[in-house]
Amino acid sequence: MNRMKAVILAGGSGSRLWPMSRQQLPKQFLKLGGEESLLAATISRLSPMIEQDDVWVVTNEAHATGEAFSELDHLHTILEPCGRNTAPAIALAAALLMREGDDPTMLVLPADHLIQDLPSFHAALKKAQLEAENGKLVTFGIVPEHPDTGFGYIQAEQASDGDALPVKRFTEKPNLPTAKSFLEEGGYFWNSGMFVWKASVILTELKQYSPDIYDEVMGMQKLWESGGNWQETVRQRFHNMPSISIDYAVLEPSDDVMVVPVSMGWSDVGSWDAVFDISEKDANNNAVSGRVMAIDCKNSLLRSESRLIAAVGLENIIAVETPDAILLCPRGESQRVREIVDMLKLQDDGTYREHVTVKRPWGSYTVLESLTTGFKLKRIEVKQGASLSLQSHQHRSEHWIVVSGTATVTRDDEVLTVTKNESTYIPIGTKHRLQNKGKIPLQMIEVQVGDYLEEDDIERFEDIYGRN
Repeated sequence: MNRMKAVILAGGSGSRLWPMSRQQLPKQFLKLGGEESLLAATISRLSPMIEQDDVWVVTNEAHATGEAFSELDHLHTILEPCGRNTAPAIALAAALLMREGDDPTMLVLPADHLIQDLPSFHAALKKAQLEAENGKLVTFGIVPEHPDTGFGYIQAEQASDGDALPVKRFTEKPNLPTAKSFLEEGGYFWNSGMFVWKASVILTELKQYSPDIYDEVMGMQKLWESGGNWQETVRQRFHNMPSISIDYAVLEPSDDVMVVPVSMGWSDVGSWDAVFDISEKDANNNAVSGRVMAIDCKNSLLRSESRLIAAVGLENIIAVETPDAILLCPRGESQRVREIVDMLKLQDDGTYREHVTVKRPWGSYTVLESLTTGFKLKRIEVKQGASLSLQSHQHRSEHWIVVSGTATVTRDDEVLTVTKNESTYIPIGTKHRLQNKGKIPLQMIEVQVGDYLEEDDIERFEDIYGRN
């Protein structure tokens, strides 16, 4: 069989897992099911069939220079300037994988799923690869354990499992009576969102069924072949693509789709109920994480990220605490967390967007006080040898107080050294840069004063991380 490459789709927002999952650090970059992030676990489970050097991650370009930087900086990445669903992302990846004359078999999979039975996954992958090399579009169908309204379903031509089967139809998330009838009838499988096909085959199918996507990707390809930078071309033209899933764009109309049924301990980790299902439980069937004191609690998910959760007499409850938000809901209702995120967006409440502590390529900052109009208080930590961009602000001044380490500060044409217990001042409009040339982390307190204090009040002039 040909060498296989993996394309991992890591652009989702994970809004149903708020308050841990935020727009700038969604669930695929979080540790929800073990010691690794969901993305790292997705890559790890590919070994030994696919080496890390053959893995490409498609994600939003904001993640590559934002909070998820440490998860992505050592990987091959394809950066989307905007979200356009799975079909454009897959088309782009297929064209890029073929740009050196190769025609690899592609494994396409989401970054935010868990698989507990790796031997079954690898066995199913081998079956899928054989079908893909014969020109088929192959998807993985999860053998359903119960009627579930949270998944799409795939109906095979015949009720069987183990071998690759022709697909009869795809069905969107059904209501409960319909889901029950699917299981009673047999031959239906949960749609896992994982696929295998040759790069040339999926492009041919896109040409037939979604020519607008195909034509745009081919236009990009011509620019690459004439010497243009492919990532810059993506940045300029990706927004021209329609937003459509690969299921709608190709799989539903195509006659060449096969499904490989598999039971492999799969979860899409799509809600806090799903997190409860995959978590270890105590004697009272509670999934407990962090600083939690539970008395007479049963069948509950209790997760603390910073403070003590003290719970008495709770049953079938989900409680998730972060430094700036607490989620409470009955088990079985966690799909509705998305409604909370929608309300936060409508109210322009930044709690849906980022955490109190925000990671950056150079270190991190923590907002200590932001409720009072006119000033914001932050704690900043800069890693050894790291540097912030040369930048300025049009609406705020900044006061910096060093509490640990030594800061090298550029302030217009002046460069000064600020040590522990010393401070400096950055007036509005001043070009400035903060560096840590020392051997220990630099920790500072920053006081921002101004009439607008959001993070988009930054004009960057030089940045080693490629941010605009």
